[in-house]
Amino acid sequence: MRFSKEYQPLYQIGPLALRLGLFILVFLGIAAVAVGEVPDNFSHSDLTELTLEELMSVEVTSVSKKKQKLSESAAAIFVLTQEDIRRSGVTSIPEALRMVPGIQVSRGSKNQWNISARGFNERFTNKLLVLIDGRTVYNPLFAGVTWETQDTILEDIERIEVIRGPGGALWGVNAVNGVINIITKDAQDTEGLMISGVGGEEEGIVSIRQGGSHGSDLHYRLFTKYFNRDTSFNAMGAHDDTRMFRSGFRTDWEPATQDHVMVQGELYTGDGGQQSNVATTPTFPYGFTTGNEDLEMSGGHFLTRWEHRWGSESDMALQFFYDRYERTENTIKATIDTFDVDFQHRFEFFRNQEILWGLEYRYWMDDLNNTQGTSVFPDSKSFDLLSGFLQDQITLIPDTFILTIGTKLSDNDFTGFEHQPNGRFLWKPAEGHSVWGAISRAVRVPSRLEDNSQLTFAPNATTPVPTRFLGNKKFKSEELLAFEIGYRLNTFERFTFDMTGFYNQYDHVRGTRVISLLPPTGTLENNLKVDTIGAEFATNVQLQEWWQIRGAYSYINMSVDGPINSSLNTTGRATPHHQGSLRSLITLPYQVEFDSWLRVVDKLSAPNIASYVELDLRLGWKPLPNLDLSLVGQNLLDNHHPEAAPSLFLTTQPTEVQRSVYGKITWQY
Repeated sequence: MRFSKEYQPLYQIGPLALRLGLFILVFLGIAAVAVGEVPDNFSHSDLTELTLEELMSVEVTSVSKKKQKLSESAAAIFVLTQEDIRRSGVTSIPEALRMVPGIQVSRGSKNQWNISARGFNERFTNKLLVLIDGRTVYNPLFAGVTWETQDTILEDIERIEVIRGPGGALWGVNAVNGVINIITKDAQDTEGLMISGVGGEEEGIVSIRQGGSHGSDLHYRLFTKYFNRDTSFNAMGAHDDTRMFRSGFRTDWEPATQDHVMVQGELYTGDGGQQSNVATTPTFPYGFTTGNEDLEMSGGHFLTRWEHRWGSESDMALQFFYDRYERTENTIKATIDTFDVDFQHRFEFFRNQEILWGLEYRYWMDDLNNTQGTSVFPDSKSFDLLSGFLQDQITLIPDTFILTIGTKLSDNDFTGFEHQPNGRFLWKPAEGHSVWGAISRAVRVPSRLEDNSQLTFAPNATTPVPTRFLGNKKFKSEELLAFEIGYRLNTFERFTFDMTGFYNQYDHVRGTRVISLLPPTGTLENNLKVDTIGAEFATNVQLQEWWQIRGAYSYINMSVDGPINSSLNTTGRATPHHQGSLRSLITLPYQVEFDSWLRVVDKLSAPNIASYVELDLRLGWKPLPNLDLSLVGQNLLDNHHPEAAPSLFLTTQPTEVQRSVYGKITWQY
């Protein structure tokens, strides 16, 4: 017998749309009143340092692993600039990603984030590839990202490029539903001293950065950052306060006009509170203990990259990084070392073709201390990944029609050989209009936990009795066949529009299968099929020289099919059908800024997670060119609200996001 979740019709939005409409009207009314007394002829600094035309001309690198204009990218790409981050009032990278259409972000606690693209949102999301300056922050233990350890000084981020949709043809396995590439500033752009401090009810942050140069070709920066986040809300009392300290450096050296060498490194350490439910006995009916603990997190990385240019049509890059990850908690203790070497080369082939190819080798070593509740076999292992890609960009009609074809080939220790072909087109029928489409195949390879493990779960809403789950050494790669179509409009000076539609077919998706009723035992298995359909919209409107509106909306629906005794009902339960945001950025006289951000998220099928509407406000002032002051209120419409359901694979205390107010001061010299 098989069971299928049916699609929810697009028009069934219900009261949520009404609430959103009312809040938008009130929001715009408040903003209009706020600026009603502003003279028409006052002078101001650029609202976001980029006009809308300049924003569409920003060069991005994540789509094709080469520099190209945002408006000419054949993918669903969205760019968060440094000004977006500053004027949003966010204090962390995950919060900034809420601005991106098609990205689902929910907060489970002060040190737990659920972040995904186009569905499958949960704490251990495994279909999203994240990079920081080209370094993959990938955890092979569960094939995902530990967002609680990904941080840097936000003022040092140049931009965040977010691709929704498969990126496997260039970036490899696990770039299934999207790629997030966080790019920090060149050291040349961060010279001098910067001190930034945040103080409020929920968190305190101190960031210090010193930049300088040696001669005209070598630039550097040193930085350190510390944050302390207070507990969230739980009716029984929360234990999720979190602290983190990190320090690092970056150097950029240009020994010749055609060469650029970047070296960076970082160390971090911290701890985060959580209330966990941990197995204490190895046999059924199993014993469990619930209590507060402070998990320990530490690690660091070293990265170097050499780029060489032979001319505008030919260049190469060679990169190496080492990353160390350490985590200690009651469930498991893990140490993971990663070594990665990556090479790519771009050159012109005939007059209308451009070839991009590359090779990559990655090597992992892990050391795990097993517990009664979580065991991975063997407890220490090394494994590697070898891959290469080839991409051919063919200009069929100059400045009008471009076709891109390519594939990624790889070999891994879990499933062996994998291929990920991709075909894209870009058509520009008229100035300021572009249409693009893509058909892609991507795969998500198994993790260590899925391959050979033993996990013991306490009773929960899904399994009312204690249950043990076993890994599966025959676990296959999850597969995706994706169809995308998009349109961009940037022909008007004060208006841009971007829309994307997609249909994804997933096969061999991870589910479960019961293999014993006494003792209750299940195994992980590739027994689910999932179809998703959705649309994403983004627009910028320059209402006045001093007032800009930015809107985003996303719709997604997931249809899950599989055996009735599998984990069918939990797949996709944490992904909202509808979500949207509206940002207003106003620059007033005397260097005053008034920014508003309205967010709406549909209810989840996960228990007790209702829809919510939230509002953030920011009042900023630059009394001096090198001094930035701001007062920020976050989540102002509720005392507290839940956003994420507890993970079924590691049950910890759920907490709720609280209303907060903080002040920030940034001084640069």
